Amino acid sequence: MSEMVTSADFASKVLEASKSKPVLVDFFATWCGPCRAMAPALEEVAAENADAVDVYKLDIDQSPDMAREYRVFSVPTLILFKDGAPARQVVGAQPKDRLEAFIR
Repeated sequence: MSEMVTSADFASKVLEASKSKPVLVDFFATWCGPCRAMAPALEEVAAENADAVDVYKLDIDQSPDMAREYRVFSVPTLILFKDGAPARQVVGAQPKDRLEAFIR
């Protein structure tokens, strides 16, 4: 299951943690229809792959500085972090099979 991350704990939960295990961050907004539509698939992928990847959600309205830093201009944007840095990014709602492929 995914949990929330904010600007305050981003460095420890995402950047530092991704040095030992990949971390997927879903940059989303509560008002975003595609974000809500993708949420169940993302939760399934997070639960089924908990041993391989940590999954967090970051509300861009609550942490706009993080959205600016990672150049998130559209939501949902998914960024996979490895070794303390972004490794891959995809924009737009993704079906479960594409989410699974993205984290591999």
